[in-house]
Amino acid sequence: MRLEINRLEGLRNDLLLRLERAEVDAALLNVSHRARLMALPGMPRHRLATPDESEGVAECKIGIEEHLRQLNIIDEAGLPRCRAIAISNRNLGTNHGNVAWQRTGTPPIFRIAEDPCSYAVHSCLAFRRNGALSIEDLRFDFAAQQIYGAQDGRNLSDEIEWATFGQHVLRAGTLTPIEEIIEQFYDIRHVLAFDHDKDHGLRVRDCSYRDYPAKFRENAITAWRDSGVPRARYFHNAIGISGDAMFVVQREGTVEEIGAALRAAGADDGIILDNGGSVVCWAWWLNQYRGGIVSPTIDYRPPGTSAIAFVLKGPVTHDLPGGSVSYSVL
Repeated sequence: MRLEINRLEGLRNDLLLRLERAEVDAALLNVSHRARLMALPGMPRHRLATPDESEGVAECKIGIEEHLRQLNIIDEAGLPRCRAIAISNRNLGTNHGNVAWQRTGTPPIFRIAEDPCSYAVHSCLAFRRNGALSIEDLRFDFAAQQIYGAQDGRNLSDEIEWATFGQHVLRAGTLTPIEEIIEQFYDIRHVLAFDHDKDHGLRVRDCSYRDYPAKFRENAITAWRDSGVPRARYFHNAIGISGDAMFVVQREGTVEEIGAALRAAGADDGIILDNGGSVVCWAWWLNQYRGGIVSPTIDYRPPGTSAIAFVLKGPVTHDLPGGSVSYSVL
């Protein structure tokens, strides 16, 4: 495992984590208040949420520690039960397009109300029952509650333990052009830079979501190419995969810059899972093995609807001599 943090207050706040595949024992996905979230519309972007909807979603969000408690990563006292790294996955449960598969869930496919579920293929971070972690294209059959491989059409419902959608920004070493996936960013602020508290920003927002979802892609590209709305450099949480490692990148940038950062780290494929103030990374070794948060965003908002934990092999702690000498354990 290798962790790198570049933090210059007010200028940059980058996190890069590399985990060797061989040291990952399991990967776990948690969704808080699953059934209730599925009955809610998440955080509507194309219309105003009602007070009841906003309150309902807010009540479904929990802190990263509670996610970890529900996953049995930490005990009731908050102490780690195992070596684990956890990251936020809050687009799931709040934004259209973000669906998930949980093999033992009821129902197995998670989707929020009003999501048009119009994607022919969903790019997903997937964890198989044999322990393999991958990024792959899946087809969700919402009526039959089954999932299939997008390329060969094979039913993978019994092979994949869980899968969660993300925008596929790096595919086989090649950066994905924003034109190919722009409509997958339901919160268009993740792609286009505008202030929705000002009149001009409100016009950009309203034009982007006019005739949603049928015209969403067309409207977003028009705002960028024809109306001159600049690209957003947003804070993103992304996962990358290579043959021998997985990577977590949390940093500010355009969608393409996030893909480039994953590729520079060594990933072949990568997807974005979360954005903005909900982005967080938790590690078991912090605070003398009591666990804690690594380098959160400046506007970090702890409650979230979903989290992913990676359980690593080995003991939680090492019994080392005291003193000011730093010991390495091989």
